[in-house]
Parts: sequence; C-alpha cells; structure tokens
Amino acid sequence: LEAQPDIHRVLSERYSDMAIVLMKQRKIGEAIKMNKQSLARKLHIHGGEDHSDIAGEYISIGVLLMNQNRLDDALQMFDRVIEVCNRQDPEGYNREILAYNREILAATLGNLAVIRKKQGDLEAATELFEESLA
Repeated sequence: LEAQPDIHRVLSERYSDMAIVLMKQRKIGEAIKMNKQSLARKLHIHGGEDHSDIAGEYISIGVLLMNQNRLDDALQMFDRVIEVCNRQDPEGYNREILAYNREILAATLGNLAVIRKKQGDLEAATELFEESLA
C-alpha cells in the first residue's frame, strides 16, 4: 500500500498557495489569514517553531503586514524569524542550516531596514541594510 501524504503538509502547501493567489489579487488581509493557517499546520508538523519552514512563514506574514503598513506587527514577525534562526543551530556547526539561515537572515534584515526607513529612522535602516549584505 502506498503511504498517504501527511494531511498537515498538504494543507500547509495549499494554504500557502492560496495566500500567493490572494496576494496577487491584492487581498492582503485574506492572504495573511491563509499564511497563518499554513503556519499553524507547519507548527504541528515540526512540533514547534525551530524549523526553517516556520521562519519562512513568518517572513511571508511579515511582508504582507508591511504591505498593509502594519509596521509594528511586521517587526514582530521579523523578530521571530531571527529568534527561530538563532535557536536552530546556535553554535553554527551545521553548514547546511547555517547557509540557509544566512539567506533567511539577510532577507529579514533587509525587510527590517525597509520598516526602519518607513519609520524615518535612516540611521538604523542603513545599519540594517549593511548588515544584510555582510
């Protein structure tokens, strides 16, 4: 007998797909709801936050919140991304995790820089942009 696909994984993928469609239709609020549904499934799959899938979902939600100009809420999502990445491999021994997390962190720092720029804090924005490129 062929193994049945994990329903949570399938649902998570469908919610993410639907979020993309809704985002393209500029239905940002509905897209956020779909990403949160996907996040809930991924939390179930991974048994908690310490996985790059979770960080990716936080990034998606954070970007959507930025598009709604909900900057404080977006900051919270991006802060969570950094927390997840730091907990995954705190000693930096796993090269695969480290390389992937660097990409996630660079994107997150860039998003944080955009928020700080929108808030008028050009000094913090510049520092974050520079850090994202390091």
